Amino acid sequence: MNEAISTVNAARNRWWSLSVASIATLIVTADTGQLSVALPVIISEFNADLTLASWIALVYALITASLYLPCGRLSDLFGVGKLFLIGFVVYASSSLAAGLAHSAGQLILFRALQAAGSALIMANNFALVTALFPPEERGRAMGIAGGTISAMGYTLGPVLGGLLTYTFGWRSNFFVSATLACAGFTAARILLPPESFAGARTRKENFDGAGAIAFALSISLLLFGLTSAQKTGWSAPAVTLSLVSGSVALLFFLVWEKRVKAPLLDLTLFRIPAFTLGNIARWISFVAMSVNILLMPFFLQLVLGFDPLRAGILIAPMPFAMALLAPLTGWMSERFLPERLCALGMAVTGIAFGFLGLMTPQTSIVSIVVGLFFLGFGMGLFQTPNNNLLMSSVPRARLGIGSSFLSIVRSLGYSVGAALAATIVTAQSSGSSGQFSLSDLKAHAAATSALEPFLRGFHIAYWVAASLCFFGAAISAIRVSKEMR
Repeated sequence: MNEAISTVNAARNRWWSLSVASIATLIVTADTGQLSVALPVIISEFNADLTLASWIALVYALITASLYLPCGRLSDLFGVGKLFLIGFVVYASSSLAAGLAHSAGQLILFRALQAAGSALIMANNFALVTALFPPEERGRAMGIAGGTISAMGYTLGPVLGGLLTYTFGWRSNFFVSATLACAGFTAARILLPPESFAGARTRKENFDGAGAIAFALSISLLLFGLTSAQKTGWSAPAVTLSLVSGSVALLFFLVWEKRVKAPLLDLTLFRIPAFTLGNIARWISFVAMSVNILLMPFFLQLVLGFDPLRAGILIAPMPFAMALLAPLTGWMSERFLPERLCALGMAVTGIAFGFLGLMTPQTSIVSIVVGLFFLGFGMGLFQTPNNNLLMSSVPRARLGIGSSFLSIVRSLGYSVGAALAATIVTAQSSGSSGQFSLSDLKAHAAATSALEPFLRGFHIAYWVAASLCFFGAAISAIRVSKEMR
């Protein structure tokens, strides 16, 4: 009888502990939308130009991606709970400081520190869920924290940011983020079980500082090059230098990790088929989704002439479908072969991309909504089972590394997808109306000569995304779950 009560209490505590991961996901996913709405007001107050907006976004992306892997390794050494507490403290204090910034330089600095806090908590989110929940409950937990809450954050972020900025000013966005981080710290301190604060230091493993520096340098240079290529093209000297230097640094990092006794990234993880193939499919999914995230707002606003509010409402069915489906697919991944769900999800996503790639200025609103809904439906069907499959294949002593690598794959997927979409559209535009980047499209939108090549590039980009998704479906269909824990 006492054992039964203890089991029930343990299960109840696990689900309460899930709120820590959920708060972390909500803070980080809503942040981007909040700030994107507030940026015009920030630029106006500091008498700055769009360069400030670019750096606020870029510094956040570079630092989070650079720190994901070191933060994952630190959680394996010292315990995921400790990293969560530190992350919430850093995020809360830097958010508060950003809200009190007196100059653009200060805001960029505090945004960089905010990114460090974000990396500490998000690098370990999947690790926390995997450690807390047994396989028979893990899918639902990941569906809630990684699927539903994530989609809610992306959907509510712009709405919350607009409301706060309009009512209380742009600084209130940072103050709300600081408050949520304080709530996350309190929840982590009270709700996380004692074992989540225990790491692997008893094995006297050291932290690979040289590897961390090499990785941070390589990922920063690669992401900077991919981001710059969207605006200046691939032939720009800065882009070439960044990509070549980043590739050299990455090669050095991989060689170093093979030789060091306690590597930052355990390369033996890639001998696990579920981990390797799952991450390839995951990367493909984010490349494809990034194409839609970048190009769909242009299509709705410039080709169809919708205002930003109406365009935002039309895009909402995609995250709504993902939020609706994530807990269900998480439950299904506990009972059925996750490979089948992943393959089906990627196939549905590919069909949706193919359908959206046929859109013209005469396309009806209903068709757009249906296409975007099925795009979100396919992603919702794929993401949670794929995350569950990936994290269940990782040894318990390497959960932090596994979780952080998933975040790195997401960042690289988004960057490559955006660069791919921008390159395709720019190539079509350059061939028709002279050299200009995707970021200049709005200035040329009044001319039909600019919209026609954009549409050609839009169609090609979506068909490329569809092809990638079908390839991802084939990879996802390979049976690997027999190796899951």
